[in-house]
Amino acid sequence: MFELRICSGEHTITVPAQEGQLVSELLQQNIPSFALPCAGNHTCGKCRVKMEGMLSPLSEGEKRVLSQEEMENGIRLACACTITGNATATLHEETASKIIAWYQTPAYPRTESGYGFAVDIGTTTVAVQLIDRKTGTILAERLAENAQRGYGADVISRIEACKTAGLDTLSDRIAHQLEEMAQECLQETGISEIAESVVTGNSTMLHLYEGLDPASLAVVPFDVQSYFGCFSRRTLAGAPVYLPRCIGAYVGADIVCAILAADVTGHGTQLLADIGTNGEMALVHDGKLLCCSTAAGPAFEGAGLSSGMPAAAGAIRAVQLTEDDTISYEVIQDEPAAGICGSGILDALAVMLESEVMDDSGYLELEDEEDWPVGDSGISITQKDIRQIQLAKSAVCGGLLTLLEKEDIPVDEVSRFVVAGGFGNTMNPVSAAKIGLFPAGLQPKTAFIGNGALGGAAMLLMNRDLREEASHLAQEAEELSLSTCAEFMDYYIDCMAFDTF
Repeated sequence: MFELRICSGEHTITVPAQEGQLVSELLQQNIPSFALPCAGNHTCGKCRVKMEGMLSPLSEGEKRVLSQEEMENGIRLACACTITGNATATLHEETASKIIAWYQTPAYPRTESGYGFAVDIGTTTVAVQLIDRKTGTILAERLAENAQRGYGADVISRIEACKTAGLDTLSDRIAHQLEEMAQECLQETGISEIAESVVTGNSTMLHLYEGLDPASLAVVPFDVQSYFGCFSRRTLAGAPVYLPRCIGAYVGADIVCAILAADVTGHGTQLLADIGTNGEMALVHDGKLLCCSTAAGPAFEGAGLSSGMPAAAGAIRAVQLTEDDTISYEVIQDEPAAGICGSGILDALAVMLESEVMDDSGYLELEDEEDWPVGDSGISITQKDIRQIQLAKSAVCGGLLTLLEKEDIPVDEVSRFVVAGGFGNTMNPVSAAKIGLFPAGLQPKTAFIGNGALGGAAMLLMNRDLREEASHLAQEAEELSLSTCAEFMDYYIDCMAFDTF
């Protein structure tokens, strides 16, 4: 038996380690915030850790991902490095995300009193708000990366992790995270008691929160253990938790809440896209609600990209081509550039198209460099980064076009296009349309509502009558399974091009 010393910020712990044990396994067991975006498949290169001591030799995968300087400085990939004796792992301090949990909702009466929590369990980001239900005032909020992210960046990885790490492990991890975030809000405000909470999320996240086996969500015929629309078996800060109803296996309560917040029902032909790790979409036409979900992946939120990061201090959020053909950029909080977030990536790709250093197939046409530098920021975009965004944007645009075709609706008949989600709140719609994230005809009709899932949860928290309306909406909605839809596959391939549609 050996020892691994783990240094994280000002804290140091020493844990027992066995010969041949992966460093990532030990870090996940002892540092819940340690992330493995690709679920330890050695593909993202995001689990870099400074290592010292007795360790396995550098693998070929590490040599491909790490620079010569990193290897000389002891940087390893935790998912590929194993223990052969006593060792030390030093983790870089993570910059806290500065994502604003902003949302816009229609006017509605508040029927409840007391305090409560509105919660959105996103696959990547968790948002918790303490709200005065009588006035609607947000008293405190906490945002954090989902504590389950160490088991993978997407829902399929989390479902698979239940078979290895155990369902209870993932369920308890998110439940404990919500409780800690809630207690922090209560301590900040001095409030000692709440009435109840509303917790929303996609179908997988709610299954995991409730401790229901999500395995059937990943295989045909995609059965759910529960559609919810009920109170949880858990409590939050000692009070009952209401879980809004889901529509299906991949169209969850989060899109139902976003539909409430977007106020899209009963007002002509409207489209809603909640752009995040899961791209969930809804079409309202002639009183019918048609929904679908695409596996967009975490690239829009920075995960899986060589210099990707959330919309935090130091992230490049906007990129422009100036009149003298130089590249200018904006960084969140005007700090030195540390990476690039989703909105910055979209701008950068639009600039690359405009300056013709990238063709519409996504191929980089550089003479002297392998990667495209973002001005003098020190941040570059790689060919692999472009391919990651290409897959994600094709899934979203293909999904929107499929919804419209299913109802035989041309783009110009859409009266309003609502974009929800943290990423959707910061993106430039001109850049998004230019690279083909959504059909160009929707650009002038675009409206942003921020975190619609959280906004809808807040509505359900403050107006109990809306819960019946939301459940009815979910029951009446039709889910379109894109995985078995030939039209979607055709659009998905067509939308791979960086072009307007």
